[in-house]
Amino acid sequence: MSEPIQYPSQLPKPLQDSYKLTTTDPKLSTMLVTGRMRERRHYTNVPTLVNVRWNMDQNQAAFFERWFQSTLVDGTQWFDAELLTPAGFVPYTCKIRGMYDGPTLVQVSRWEITATVELRERPLIPPYWDQFPDLWFNMNIIDVALNREWPEA
Repeated sequence: MSEPIQYPSQLPKPLQDSYKLTTTDPKLSTMLVTGRMRERRHYTNVPTLVNVRWNMDQNQAAFFERWFQSTLVDGTQWFDAELLTPAGFVPYTCKIRGMYDGPTLVQVSRWEITATVELRERPLIPPYWDQFPDLWFNMNIIDVALNREWPEA
């Protein structure tokens, strides 16, 4: 098995402006005669789409276009990239859906490229953390307590 494709570290991370996650609905809904909806889980693993926008210099934009065309085979290949989600800055396996938009000249020598990135896995916190909300919401306190140098008695 070959090594996964990595998003080049020389390219910038997406901008915060217009950065949006959209998860595909995993439910199947049926309208009942009474006007109520009957909903049930249809899928357990649905993609999450992320609207991204990169601001790049000329060299980065030129490299990105070649990388998309040759390494990602015009966007048909999955790659690993660190993206920010509510679960944190975590590496995700993703693919650029369709064709990116741009590059658009936004400053004298800055280019913007926008795309929709599909995450293979839904960006959730690790399993079973929902069973321990006190630990989850106080994890920073636990981290500080474990790593602090305590004075000797």
